[in-house]
Amino acid sequence: MLGRRGMPLAAIVVLILDAAAAVRAQDAAPDCTAQVDVEMIAARDDVPAGPVLAVAMACRSSVPVQFFGDGSGAAAALKSVRDGADRPIERDGGTWRVPPEAGVATLRYRLDLGALARAISSVSVAVSRGEAVLSVASTWLVEPRWQGTAEPSIDITVKTPPDTVFLAGLPESNGVWRLRGTTVRFMGYTVFGRAQAERLAVPPPAGMSDGDQAYIDLAILNGDFDVARGDLVEWVRRTALMTAGYWDGFTNRRMLVALLPSPGRRGVGYGRTVPGGGSTVMVQVGERSSRADLQNDWVLPHEFVHTGMPFLRGNGTWFMEGAATYVEPIVRARAGWKTEAEVWREWIENMPRGLSALDSGLEGGSAYWGGALFFLMADIEIRRATAGAKGVEDCFRGARHEGGVMTPTQRWTVGEYVGRCDKALGAPLMAGMVARYVGTSHRIDLDALWRDLGVRLDGTTITTDDAAPLAAIRKIIVAGPPGRMQQKVPPLAN
Repeated sequence: MLGRRGMPLAAIVVLILDAAAAVRAQDAAPDCTAQVDVEMIAARDDVPAGPVLAVAMACRSSVPVQFFGDGSGAAAALKSVRDGADRPIERDGGTWRVPPEAGVATLRYRLDLGALARAISSVSVAVSRGEAVLSVASTWLVEPRWQGTAEPSIDITVKTPPDTVFLAGLPESNGVWRLRGTTVRFMGYTVFGRAQAERLAVPPPAGMSDGDQAYIDLAILNGDFDVARGDLVEWVRRTALMTAGYWDGFTNRRMLVALLPSPGRRGVGYGRTVPGGGSTVMVQVGERSSRADLQNDWVLPHEFVHTGMPFLRGNGTWFMEGAATYVEPIVRARAGWKTEAEVWREWIENMPRGLSALDSGLEGGSAYWGGALFFLMADIEIRRATAGAKGVEDCFRGARHEGGVMTPTQRWTVGEYVGRCDKALGAPLMAGMVARYVGTSHRIDLDALWRDLGVRLDGTTITTDDAAPLAAIRKIIVAGPPGRMQQKVPPLAN
């Protein structure tokens, strides 16, 4: 029997069971609770208003709990640190040790997050714009650890003043944000203070029921942008739509995307995805950017590819970055934001940067272009083995599907990912590619590869040869196979 979208009934049953297990895990009583009360201190002199946090974390335990502060310097910024009986607790390096009382260990403290963000001013820790702060959660939330509990679950409640926001990528229900299956260190980005917040509806991921809702919480921190705020919102929304077209639904049920203005700059700068507990994406956007600059950007589509995959432990950087580098131009081309010729030109010009990585067995060289070259070779192999019926998109979609609804926020090994990928492909195709290219030196003749694909760069012009041995595969790598063409997304600018 077949279910929704031609899915085998057995697969639907597995999905339902996975979803039910995830719901049970979310509803289970937490190991810890964190109550966060936010105060916006008034602006003074040249210092803008900013958030000050009063945090109380209580953990159920029969043994002492070690509360760890972030190693970036945030631990030293915690003030008025006390236990549940309001007794002062001394810091030992970046740690506070609290014995339980009546089965609960409690740590209370205050943190001027606005001042800390201005002092650190790092996008990987905390940064301030106007009256809002973007920070990873470990900057302001301590990490509880005790014997017998590796990753304690935490329910977080945040009380904010009027006209201020708190946003995170965590699942949220009735004002409670739930951290499950990971540590505070990997929780991802959060936003406090006065920032523009929008909730964008996106197509639900494959496997969710038609009635389920999926959305992006978008935070735009204060900046003097040349484009209208509505253009920034549409850029994120349309990038999400083109991403959903490639993945057969968006990558996550919910996600936080934060746009951080870069004063005086043009174009999109650094982007970073942190998937723990819930997917979060930070992208720096130049205030002088035009709509065309946003439309021609590759950073946000690249980061959105990351949100469809778990973090891969060990030597997984080449796999994660290679996948995002390879898939990003395909996503934009299938949505109509880039031509097929532009994709091949980009690859012909840049794939040579990955040759040294393949020569080192993907243990050195460019993780981005070495990985991208690997995935081009894998895409060709998969399409050749399946007579063009499947490609790397089936690997990525299938691995996410096989892993269940929590896949994007989990941590896998490369082997676990490859196994789930091949299960979706129906044959050990990706495992064969990994065995062939990872850990062993391979010299790739790119000129011969381009000839076999029937694609050539003449000056600035791409020419094709449909009589080439791999021409039929070349035609579907970028555009997709007939019958599975991606829906176009209206561009931002002509």
